[in-house]
Parts: sequence; structure tokens; C-alpha cells
Amino acid sequence: MRLRYHVCTTPAAVEDIQSADVKQSEVTVRWVPPKNDHGAQVIGYQISILLDPKPNEPPQWYRLCECTKSKTPVYVVANLKGNTAYLLDIRAVNKVGAGDAHEFQITTAPVAPDPPSKPWVEEARDGCLNVAWYSPENDGGMPITAYRIKMRKILGASRWNSFGPGETAASWVEMGSVLAAGDASMYNAWVGPLEVGACEYRFQIQALNKLGESKASELSDPHYT
Repeated sequence: MRLRYHVCTTPAAVEDIQSADVKQSEVTVRWVPPKNDHGAQVIGYQISILLDPKPNEPPQWYRLCECTKSKTPVYVVANLKGNTAYLLDIRAVNKVGAGDAHEFQITTAPVAPDPPSKPWVEEARDGCLNVAWYSPENDGGMPITAYRIKMRKILGASRWNSFGPGETAASWVEMGSVLAAGDASMYNAWVGPLEVGACEYRFQIQALNKLGESKASELSDPHYT
């Protein structure tokens, strides 16, 4: 009596993973199937992603797909955060199980920058104010090109009169822009002229890059004249 048997095991690693289409919230990845299926046809692919760790915890792998329905070597990783790097693990799957790992880093497309720091009044002189702020820690993946300055004023408001005009009397004025300067981390700009009478002034700053503008910074503390 002769016995025939067929030995198979999990596939070899996939090859040549590439980012085919990169957007702010999703990345399409393509790859080449493994050269060796180790005796059993590849039926799909297992996709995992390494998520940011929680405080005091190690990074955790999260299974995006146990086995793709299609054998086509392409997958769209969705629900991502812009201008962020992620580590993927892609494995070919046959009837025995998932094969050797192939890790690959993807990076989503740039986005608008984070807001600058809370501005402050550095100096008051000759009927003008010098407003200063720090650039944001995250430029969104593209260089910041300029900063937009907005001034909020409440005519008649005084530090010493709590019964004077309030928030409902506030008005906003665009005070122009300051061009970004290379690696500078702190900026300032003179704004004015100021009102002749009593007035409360507060400021907000927005950072701009080629993809858009940041949310407004926190309002500065009030400055009274």
C-alpha cells in the first residue's frame, strides 16, 4: 500500500508594499503576493495596524481585516488622522493560516496647521500695541506661510467698571497678516491705531499653510486703554 501526502504551511511574506493613493483620512496600499505559498493557495490577506498607545500602556496591534474577501493585493486603510504615520502589518493567508509578517509605514496627507499659542500684549506705545505669539508645534505637514491677526474690541469697557459694556458689544477687526520666517518660533506685530477713549482689546492668531488655515488661537488676556 502506498500513501500519498501533501505537506503545506503558511505563506511566505508579501513583497514590495507601496502607498498607491494618499489622502488626509485614508491611504490605499498595494503589494506583490508572496513568491511561495508553501503548498496552499493564497485565499486573501490579513491587515493589522499599530495604534497609538494609551498612557502607561505599550502600543497595541489592531486587526483591520482577518482575511480580505478578494485575493487582489490592495487595501484601503480608512478613518485615519491627517499628517500622521501608521505602521501596518500585511500577511498572506492560506488554508493553514496567516503567513510571515511584512511591516510597512504609511503617512497620511498634510493638513492645515494647529493653532498658534495664546497671544499676549508685549508692549504698548504711541497709540499702538505690540502683539506676540509662538508658532504651533504642528504645522500640519506643510510649512506655515503666514499668520493672520484678529483684534476684538469693546468700546467703553474699563478695567475698573464692571457695569460697562460686555461681550455683546464686542466687535472684530482684521489686523492683517505676518509672513512666516523660516524656523522662527516667536512672532510679534504692531497693531493700531487704538481708540481715543476707554476700550478693551483682545487678540487671536491663525496660522496658514497651503492647505488652509488653523483654528483660531485662544483669546489673549484683555488689555485696557
